[in-house]
Amino acid sequence: MSSWGPMAAAAGSAGSAGSAGSAGSAGSAGSAGSSAPIVGLDGGVGFPGYSGLFPNPMLAHSIVLTRDLLLSGSASAGLTDIAPKATDFERPSTPDQCSIIAQRLQPNVRAVLAEGEVLQDLRVTWSPATETAQLSHSQTPLVALTRPIFDTFRKQTKEVLSYADLRGERVNEILAQVVPQSAYWSSITGMTPERHKYSLELLGVGLRCAMQIVMQFKHVLGVPRPTALSVLTQPVVLTPGYTAYPSGHATEAAFAAELLSMLFHQALHADKPFVADPKDDTLRLTTPRSQLHRLAYRVAENRVVAGLHYPIDSMAGFGLGIAMAHFFVSRCVTSVDTTTKIGSACFLKFDPKGADIQPRLDKPLDLWTQPTVASVGTGQAGAVVASLWRLALAEWKLL
Repeated sequence: MSSWGPMAAAAGSAGSAGSAGSAGSAGSAGSAGSSAPIVGLDGGVGFPGYSGLFPNPMLAHSIVLTRDLLLSGSASAGLTDIAPKATDFERPSTPDQCSIIAQRLQPNVRAVLAEGEVLQDLRVTWSPATETAQLSHSQTPLVALTRPIFDTFRKQTKEVLSYADLRGERVNEILAQVVPQSAYWSSITGMTPERHKYSLELLGVGLRCAMQIVMQFKHVLGVPRPTALSVLTQPVVLTPGYTAYPSGHATEAAFAAELLSMLFHQALHADKPFVADPKDDTLRLTTPRSQLHRLAYRVAENRVVAGLHYPIDSMAGFGLGIAMAHFFVSRCVTSVDTTTKIGSACFLKFDPKGADIQPRLDKPLDLWTQPTVASVGTGQAGAVVASLWRLALAEWKLL
């Protein structure tokens, strides 16, 4: 799924596009042979040829000739206009009607509409006085990231060089995690492309939204990669052509962990509150949420091992990803669930104040100055993304 986030684009080569096929959910489904081709639907004489995806002049010409034959003689004399009901042209208003319309859309169109609903009125602004970038929805703050001082990055470059000793044992993980980690998420949650297509689609929409936001933060904060501070860094993969802070991999991995956790909690444990802070789950390591967040830590750490990020990049990415996940779900629902408390956005503020901050397994948010449970309310849900959320929830309720 090469368009999920900046990780797929970061490789910037045909080789890494190939790895997206082998590591992504679409590629793994194809290699496993889980979906057999249907005779007459696939290929140049099926829907791909008919749609123009793979233009087939022979097919188009044959359809013209066939229609001429079908309408020859007196066949056309018996044709009558079919009058649609007036209700067929009414705008869908109920959730069920919106879900039906959303299901009928092409997936790529559905994704574009859903992303537009989520990103509407989101803005990243920069304060030179405090060197802080802030994400807001309309006038409501969601995330504030302060740029660490230069001495922090200088010290952490030494950490990056020490992490390089782990490259030999982790290089396969590093390469497999260049693209979104769909295979890893599937191994924890049991998601498959056939049974959870809407869950995967919802996740893809969310990751693309997170990518657009993290790229804006990177741009305004403008932190050079570790290679700019030491020629000894020598990354194991190509350094992406954009800045380091916050880590895009940490953002997307934390986003996926939190979104999927909220999705199955709402579907399977709607009678219990959802714990807003993942560090409160540290003693329950067998929960999917704990495992997903431990995976996010590993993914982010591997980017430091690869020589592409400072540890502090991961800290900022963790917080941004979790905050974006809660905001994303707030766009999927019309009100906060009174029992699970899912549906409320959060405000997170990260100001390292010169500290040489290191992420720690299971406790990624210890140094955030605002608690993750600080609600900033829920706005009007988007019709398409809300429909996608309901369709995804239904896939888990069927278990």
